[in-house]
Amino acid sequence: MTDAMEVEPTPPTEEETKETQTEEMQQDTEAEEEDVGPLSEWADDASAKPPADQITIFKKILNDTEYLGPKAMSLKERCVYDLTTAYCKTEAFDQIVTLLQKTQFLDQITKSKCAKVVRAVLEVVCTLAPTQLEMQADICQSIIEWCTREKRSFLRQRVEAKLASILVQQKSFKQALELVDRLLGELKKLDDKQLLVETHLQESKIHFGLRNTPKAKAALTASRTCANAIYVSPSLQATIDKMSGTLHCEEGDYNTAHSYFLEAFEQLDQLNDQERAVPCLKYMMLCRILDSLTKALQLSAKGGVGKLHLCVCVYCCASLFSISNTDLKIRRQIGQFRG
Repeated sequence: MTDAMEVEPTPPTEEETKETQTEEMQQDTEAEEEDVGPLSEWADDASAKPPADQITIFKKILNDTEYLGPKAMSLKERCVYDLTTAYCKTEAFDQIVTLLQKTQFLDQITKSKCAKVVRAVLEVVCTLAPTQLEMQADICQSIIEWCTREKRSFLRQRVEAKLASILVQQKSFKQALELVDRLLGELKKLDDKQLLVETHLQESKIHFGLRNTPKAKAALTASRTCANAIYVSPSLQATIDKMSGTLHCEEGDYNTAHSYFLEAFEQLDQLNDQERAVPCLKYMMLCRILDSLTKALQLSAKGGVGKLHLCVCVYCCASLFSISNTDLKIRRQIGQFRG
């Protein structure tokens, strides 16, 4: 009789279920807010202050050891980038190395996360101070020494690849070649294809700078081979195509060079990177003119074209170089392509 009177509990209604879920979400939100503590307020206050005052606040946040939750760590990571920006604005570049070596935040995260943060900091520095190559090289050297002491090979290899690109911009080709040769030996053992693509590309640029076109082509072929085995970002692929066009121009194959510059231009245009897209468009125009000029000279040698045709080709080349200092006309061309 007792068993017959026992009934199962009534299941909750939809409204009760929604109310329960809302309460749980509010509790999770409150837990996240408690996890951050005063760090969020400090970061918000710093955003309204000048760079010199921001530095003190960001350093205070990064040296905190009490709040170590996911949201707090994400906030501290953003503070690293904001502090780097403040150092660049105040031209306190020497403090950036101290930031990377002595900040407690980097000791609180994994090595892979630390590598990501350090590389992002280098990108911030290179973006905000693109002309101060000597300073960038010094920062890379200091980070490499620190990585060697801490035995962080993964990060060291990536910073060395960045240093190689800086040395190429400085036209220190011999020093860059020594660094790249040693780095490639390590990367081939690890079969790190992503970094192999970038390093072989730098090797190609170095040999091209040393006027060794055959070795430049061989290095670029190695870069393409590695790129075919993995996913490569459109920006990096555009750089590879641009380098291919440059090498074909060096050999006088202007038609093939035009195709590569076109591929690079289309990818950069989709990324809205006009700073790099405009030169590719210029090279495309120049390749078309030089290709026509070459054919006209060949016909002229056979008596198949008059002097007027040659003068027109030469005039087109001169006109192209005359607008090299102003990109207004070329930007209009980009607008027409997009339309």
